[in-house]
Amino acid sequence: MNILDQFVIPPNQEHIGLLTVMQIISLLTFLPFVGLMLGSSVFSVFYNRKGKKTGNALYVKIAKDIIDKLTVGKAAGFALGILPLITIFLIYAQMLYGAKMISISLLFLSLVLYIIGFIFMYNYKSAFQFETIFNSIKKDGSVPEEAARYESKVNLLGMRYAVWGITLLFIASFLFVGSTTIAAKPAIWASVDNILKLLLSAPIWINYLLFVSTSFAITGGAILYFFFGWQGGIAGATDEYKEEVKKFAAVSAFVGSLLQPVFIFAGTLFMPLSGSSSGVYVFAGFTLLAILIVCNLLYYIYKNSDMRFAGAVFFLMFFVFTFSIVKDQLTFNNSLKDHFLVLNAKAEELAKEKEGMIVQVNSADGEKIYNEKCIACHKFDVKLVGPPYQETVPKYSGDLKKLAAFVYNPQKVNPSYPAMPNQGLKMKEAEAVAKFIMDKVSKK
Repeated sequence: MNILDQFVIPPNQEHIGLLTVMQIISLLTFLPFVGLMLGSSVFSVFYNRKGKKTGNALYVKIAKDIIDKLTVGKAAGFALGILPLITIFLIYAQMLYGAKMISISLLFLSLVLYIIGFIFMYNYKSAFQFETIFNSIKKDGSVPEEAARYESKVNLLGMRYAVWGITLLFIASFLFVGSTTIAAKPAIWASVDNILKLLLSAPIWINYLLFVSTSFAITGGAILYFFFGWQGGIAGATDEYKEEVKKFAAVSAFVGSLLQPVFIFAGTLFMPLSGSSSGVYVFAGFTLLAILIVCNLLYYIYKNSDMRFAGAVFFLMFFVFTFSIVKDQLTFNNSLKDHFLVLNAKAEELAKEKEGMIVQVNSADGEKIYNEKCIACHKFDVKLVGPPYQETVPKYSGDLKKLAAFVYNPQKVNPSYPAMPNQGLKMKEAEAVAKFIMDKVSKK
């Protein structure tokens, strides 16, 4: 999207450092939330379909509790999902200023698809609220035929929203991962220039599968924590309910965590040499260490049905995200060192141009003010009502502020001339005309 080059400016080295910190914070907010949104949507639909197919209300309840507990409200969803993604999009637009590649376009498309996908999933979530109302009506007695038909329509529409929403979330996530993968590999900027080539890129698929496995892992960890640890867990849950949820969540988190090292290792094989550094490998090691601890705790939970470490598992997964995001950001910055040098040069050039424009504007304003306010009484080398500037200006020894202060609030100095009247100028106008006069005197 080259049109963005008209609205963003090339950052200098200092700004790139600040943008990097903002990028890490935005990604650390966005990725865990989207991972939870994707994982909870898939798990909820899985149990909802299973419950409807078998007629087992237990599975439907699990589906409802998963989507209720893990997707938060719409306002929070906007704050944790859409707002950080907009920030990420704008940061990439600045850091990739002038680069000929499709990452920015893909990021924008993923943003649009995420918004639509979130809307569909929140509509799916709302369908469960209608189902709760229908169930309460059923308990009170017979259900009118019209209400039964409406319930069937709501359930059908809810499942359609869910399927559409999950599909869009998977596509949006692929586009997001694809855009960030391309951005960190300048060598493929020119070659991967359309979505078809995106689908044929092995590094993109590796990073995408890493994201999906991480999403399922953190969703499983979140279920363990919010269903069994947070505020005492789900109130009034039966033993059958607890056992089903515990096994499913622990296995999902464990399998997702086990797959992560495979994709991390595969990703390092495709990492550009220019992107590697000791810091990258250090944070990769921290990521693997955190995953190892998580796997051990999950195995303990599954083996002993002991939920004491459910909270530790969930929060350790945030460390996995943190280390992985820092590692990827370091790789990105290392790979784009040459591009950042070009940006820094452009930023310095732009700053000089702006400085030159400011000087020109000030000079032009000063000349205009001189012609309007000063020329009737003063000339540079001829005595009129007031003394010539060639005699008075050198006394200020180039002190622009001192001359501007006199122009702003004139005082009688030479008894041979009448006092200069106050011209009602603003300080900036006084400085502009003082600069014009000094520049003119110095050239004579």
